[in-house]
Amino acid sequence: MGKISKHWITIPLSKLTSAPWNYKADNPELAEKLKNNIKRNGQIENIVIRELDTGFYEVVNGNHRLDVLKELKFKEVFAYNMGKITTQSAQRIAIELNESRYEADSIKLAETIREILTEYDIKDLEETTPYSLEDLGEMVKMLDFDWGNYNKGEREQKKMEEMRAITIEVEKKYYDDFVEGLTPLINEHKDHINIEWGFN
Repeated sequence: MGKISKHWITIPLSKLTSAPWNYKADNPELAEKLKNNIKRNGQIENIVIRELDTGFYEVVNGNHRLDVLKELKFKEVFAYNMGKITTQSAQRIAIELNESRYEADSIKLAETIREILTEYDIKDLEETTPYSLEDLGEMVKMLDFDWGNYNKGEREQKKMEEMRAITIEVEKKYYDDFVEGLTPLINEHKDHINIEWGFN
């Protein structure tokens, strides 16, 4: 086992064991894509491990990668060793690593997919990404839609839903007094009022 630093190590695959408490669900389709990904790129994402009293190391994060690495007959892997931490600490770290992820911006993701497809075939991309051919096609099609006008219409619709209209008719001889009395209230709430004056 060759040390790279205090925590970063390469370790024989035979020294690793899966975490029995791993809460991530199995997915054969994603496992196949992960296998294709690792076959294409190698192990470019480390796994996180902790030391056990048995002399083995439990995988804290990367249990599905471990399964694929075994299937591909890797001899050793790159890992971050947390040392002798408790099960509860390992579980907390797993949740922090797995669940503290940013959501994708759909438009930017679609733009990125379109850019990738200038070099790679869509079927090739399907093999190593979590998306189906249909997903990839729909993302690219989405870019042909005029989102600027759509969002504008959506904002206008939302504004209409949030506003309430009042129609008031005032006799001409009382109009000036009415406006004078109403002006302080209008000024107080001017950011939330849209007034359309009309005359008959």
